[in-house]
Amino acid sequence: MANARGKLNDLKKRSILSDREKQIEQLKTLMKAFADTLSDDEVIYHYTSAEGLRGIIESNEIWLTNTAFVNDTTEGKILQKSANLFGDTDFSNSYVEAKWKTFIRWPSEDNNHYMISFSRKRNSLEQWRAYGSFCIGFEAKKLVNQSFNLYEGVYSDQEIKDWILQKEKIAEWQGGLLDDKLKDAAAFHLIYAASRKRKSDYYKEEKEVRLIAVSNHTWGFYHNSPSMFEKDPPIHFRVHSVYKVPVPYVKFFISKDEGKENKQESVKETFIQMQERKLGEEKNKKREQLPIKEILIGPMQHQEGAKVGCKVLLEAKGYKNVDLNISDIPYRGF
Repeated sequence: MANARGKLNDLKKRSILSDREKQIEQLKTLMKAFADTLSDDEVIYHYTSAEGLRGIIESNEIWLTNTAFVNDTTEGKILQKSANLFGDTDFSNSYVEAKWKTFIRWPSEDNNHYMISFSRKRNSLEQWRAYGSFCIGFEAKKLVNQSFNLYEGVYSDQEIKDWILQKEKIAEWQGGLLDDKLKDAAAFHLIYAASRKRKSDYYKEEKEVRLIAVSNHTWGFYHNSPSMFEKDPPIHFRVHSVYKVPVPYVKFFISKDEGKENKQESVKETFIQMQERKLGEEKNKKREQLPIKEILIGPMQHQEGAKVGCKVLLEAKGYKNVDLNISDIPYRGF
């Protein structure tokens, strides 16, 4: 009798777990629908200096800078200043409406976001002038993983408003599996994504796509649960070349070792111990080659010499299938 009761309880547990798994899968499907559409062969471009190019190729890493230190001083803050963006009858999704009202009422003051900018524009004169003489083309889809996401820039209130209202009505909200808590989580993710997409219209010619990660540097409200930050990339620091201040950054790289560190759940760590462990694990991971499709050399003197230097660098570091081209823009560049 006891054995039969135990089997019945096991069946109930499996059924509950199965239902929960279905809920989580629908939530993931819904949040995936908020992501920007990337074609399999889409290439996005990062403009940089010779030193930046060398560092990326030699280390097989891309560094994302804390948003408090990027060129756009309004990065990630514009949408929260648009309190009058929506009218009383604009929303049809009560969860999204509630999250929007919370979002504009209590602006975030954290400094936990990190980003690097790419562009959909290849061979852009204004970006050659602003950012450097080398342009690296990356396969966009291969830059996305559980900690790093791509967001396409949106440059007007009307455009971001339309985007939010379109996403609050998509069919993925339906299906009956999502409870109030999960719909609330999805609404938060939608408004968060919108805040990452909204960009000052002064930058609209750049057609930006930014790679963004979140990494917490403090316990905050979660000082008793540092493990909730386990998936956050560890934070590094460099000295700003002009202002001589410490600049936080995180590293993006591709590794076959990802997810192999099996931390025992019974081990209690402080937040600092967790960060130190993660830095050690990151350092020991083997870097795979980055998904680089092309290097374009911008307007400059000695373009042919630059092409030779890039060719040798790529071959020395094992990059064999990268297109190497020279910009045809007639600009002296000095």
